[in-house]
Amino acid sequence: MTRAVTQVTVEDLTTWWPVPGADSHKYTRGVVGIDAGSQQYPGAALLAISGALGAGPGMVRYLGPVSRDLVTGHFPSVVLADGQVQSMVAGPGWGSIADAGSRFRAALARGVPLVVDADALQLLPAELPPDTLLTPHAGELARLLKVERAEIEADPVAAAVLAAGRFGATVLLKGSLQPVASPDGSVRLALPGPAWTAQAGSGDVLAGACGALLAAGLPAGRAAVMAASLQALTASRFPGPYPPDVQARRFPAMVWELLAGSQRGS
Repeated sequence: MTRAVTQVTVEDLTTWWPVPGADSHKYTRGVVGIDAGSQQYPGAALLAISGALGAGPGMVRYLGPVSRDLVTGHFPSVVLADGQVQSMVAGPGWGSIADAGSRFRAALARGVPLVVDADALQLLPAELPPDTLLTPHAGELARLLKVERAEIEADPVAAAVLAAGRFGATVLLKGSLQPVASPDGSVRLALPGPAWTAQAGSGDVLAGACGALLAAGLPAGRAAVMAASLQALTASRFPGPYPPDVQARRFPAMVWELLAGSQRGS
């Protein structure tokens, strides 16, 4: 299949970004459910939540096992009660836990667009729901495709296209290039950013941001390339060894800067 590869632009982001209107409320803006973290990796839950909140959802529901006090102590707006969601994020920080399979089945059972990240990637069923987004790094994708990591890194676009076709899902291959491949073989490249983002926790933040944009009703490919580009733009705007949670708190200002710039240019 011939690959159609396009580079996303800042203008694309300003056109696509879901801006609330006068009649919007928390449910129309999108409710993202997050099942992340474990006793072994509680920080993954906070990082995924921070990414989701920074992308502007109507509500974040935390549906994982990490302490309620820890979650609400950092993010008092997060809802801990179960209820309706328009997307799910599953996998960040699960670790090697016995209940990973049941957690993934519960996420799938909701029947909403799904971000599959980190530890949940090894639990993929034969069929995935529509608008599923897989967010592996090169090592995780190598394990999924049963090839060497060097093969993924040698041609990340081809690897993402292969995975998207094999699993019938959109694939965001995290790394320096960050191609987003759809099952039809088309590819969008996220905006590039500095290598400062290559640190633990950046992927958890990215998964949360993807989930928020999926909850807003964006298709998986667009949500993925927008979230990855937002993270890259923020790191470019504020370069340096800032941890990913600090950069996630800057996402709203970055979004507003994009949208305000678009209005000035119109």
